[in-house]
Amino acid sequence: MAYFLFGLGFLTLTFFKHYKGSLIPYPFLFWLIGLALWGGGFLILRYTPDGREPGDHKKLMATIADLKSNGEKIQVDLAKCEIKEHSYAEEREKYGQEVQGWNTLGGGSWRNVEQLQVRQSVLIYERQNSRSGVVEKFVTRVIPKDKITLSFYLDKQKHTSLYVDRENRGRYYLTWTF
Repeated sequence: MAYFLFGLGFLTLTFFKHYKGSLIPYPFLFWLIGLALWGGGFLILRYTPDGREPGDHKKLMATIADLKSNGEKIQVDLAKCEIKEHSYAEEREKYGQEVQGWNTLGGGSWRNVEQLQVRQSVLIYERQNSRSGVVEKFVTRVIPKDKITLSFYLDKQKHTSLYVDRENRGRYYLTWTF
């Protein structure tokens, strides 16, 4: 569909750009419609996810389902989890190249970038394995929240479940709802 819109818009744009006939009364209107078709096709192509993402999501869901059905279920007291925070500032460009050039020429190059604060945390849960006696350490994926906000969520939830593969202790899944 996106390729069709993109192609039809391109053909309409190129035809009506130099149209001088009298059969079509408002060629500029058709040129605008062609521009809208081309832009719509471009936006659909740009913002539609490719076919790999749903496959990756299905694999992840299958792994989680496998861990929940075959793995060892461990009740985790979230008050015993350690929160590690990593925050930093990042500069992002606000405008395209042309606007940045004009800002620089006008002495306002500071307007071209904005400071963005990035706050992220991880939860670390340690427990001693009752069978082997080894202390196991489980680290969550990066959570896009600061330490204080995350501690409020943990106080609200109190407990969660950790599913660990019985053969490969490095494969685990921690559930939470926030």
